[in-house]
Amino acid sequence: MTQELLIAFGALGLILLGMDWMSNGLKTATGPKFLAALEHWTTTPRRGVLFGTTATIAVQSSSAITVATIGFVNAGVLPLERAAFVIYGSNVGTSLTGWFIALVGIELKIDAFALPLLGFGALLKLFSSSAQRRGLGEALIGFAALFLGLSYLKTGFDASGISLDFAILQQGGLGALLIAVLIGTVLTTLMQASVAVIALVLTAVSTAGLDLTIAAGFVIGANLGTTSTAIMSTLAATANAKRLAWLHVLFNVVTALVAVLLVAPILNLIAWLEQSLSISSTPAVSLALFHSLFNVLGVCLLWPMTKPLVRWLNRRFTEKPSQLKYVDANSLLMPDTALRALTMEQLEQISQLLQHVLPLSRGIKPDEKALQPVLQTQKQLADFLRQLGQSTLSARQSRLMVLLSNSQLRIETVLQLIPKIDLALGDHNEHFKLEVALWQTLAEPDYQSVEFKRVYRNYLKGVELQKQAIYRHAVFGQLNHSKASQLLLAIHELKRMNIQMLKAFAGLRKALQQSSPSE
Repeated sequence: MTQELLIAFGALGLILLGMDWMSNGLKTATGPKFLAALEHWTTTPRRGVLFGTTATIAVQSSSAITVATIGFVNAGVLPLERAAFVIYGSNVGTSLTGWFIALVGIELKIDAFALPLLGFGALLKLFSSSAQRRGLGEALIGFAALFLGLSYLKTGFDASGISLDFAILQQGGLGALLIAVLIGTVLTTLMQASVAVIALVLTAVSTAGLDLTIAAGFVIGANLGTTSTAIMSTLAATANAKRLAWLHVLFNVVTALVAVLLVAPILNLIAWLEQSLSISSTPAVSLALFHSLFNVLGVCLLWPMTKPLVRWLNRRFTEKPSQLKYVDANSLLMPDTALRALTMEQLEQISQLLQHVLPLSRGIKPDEKALQPVLQTQKQLADFLRQLGQSTLSARQSRLMVLLSNSQLRIETVLQLIPKIDLALGDHNEHFKLEVALWQTLAEPDYQSVEFKRVYRNYLKGVELQKQAIYRHAVFGQLNHSKASQLLLAIHELKRMNIQMLKAFAGLRKALQQSSPSE
């Protein structure tokens, strides 16, 4: 028996590895297409649920979809309310994966085509020049590993002949069901993959005689355990990430409570349907149907409550002044999402810099200490850029990385130049009138507008006029040469600061356009 249990343990490892390879490979294969689909196919609640369901079936990991969706919300690709329905759909998608395992993984001899699939995937992974094809190859290797893992898991249970009728669970009742829910939750939290736990339970209920009601408790626990990924993803996360993660937690907790309370009626309904329709079913299929039914029931219950929940979560979690608004560790899981989020964050930094320089028109010099939070944020963003640079990027993504890195350096230059602004210039340039006009246009959404170009040209002309005026004052003795040199240097530094800010702003706007899903 020990040998068979070790085989089952190794099979579980194959399932986990296969799911990880599938998830990573499909994300690489889809690339920016996934981002575009997310924007275009989540415009209504019904589409959001459908997209979440389909994406989870494709990637074979609701946890991956949850974390990716959090990244999309951070990056401004997806509003929180639309993201909620994607999360609902991901839970339904996980339950449909159970159908695949019950109908194919357990009933058919899947190892017969797992090895050919593995060979084909290896050829694509090792010899293809395209990143998308290599990703597809990795996904096929993952599918093959999953199939082999399910085959060995079934073999392990069949050969051992063990019974999973644990004494404490044989007593039945609500207590036994809750223990099963707890075990399922803990196993999913440890494995970080509810599909692996569901595969284990479906195999056990088919080959090891596990009671169907207790198996239902394990499935409920597996469903509930997926919230651990969402909770862990909110550590040091943005307010948006926390809102969506806790919405996921609320959905799964409500669904689990309903499933526990209605487990007997739902199983009786399934038995009645199978009998009435003369369907020859297996315990694994019945359990897969149970999993789907209680998730669909959860979607129906939470659907009308989504808007009030979103409003409550918006009030519950707010941004801290020093906290990043768009970027956290979740954003880095998909390069396209990360690039968009980093672009949005740097634009936010320019907006904060403008708040520090606009008071110059009132004779208030920027406080160097007040700039420290912005400087600290820049260090955080530089670290995120470094981490993203270590990922595998396409040629388009690499070009966007260059734009972001250049803008990052320009913003840091601006930070160094702001404290050096000489207030004495205010007496020679109408209290920074031209500069203020230029800074205010940076808040406009279209930096290519005619108004922006006109203000910029006026600023450059105004700078030349200021310099000519200082030259004249120095020649006719109205300014001593030392003071004139000081003012000319101050004009040069201020112009340099503005040009660096404008170049950073223009680069970020270009990056934002190129990182949009429609591109």
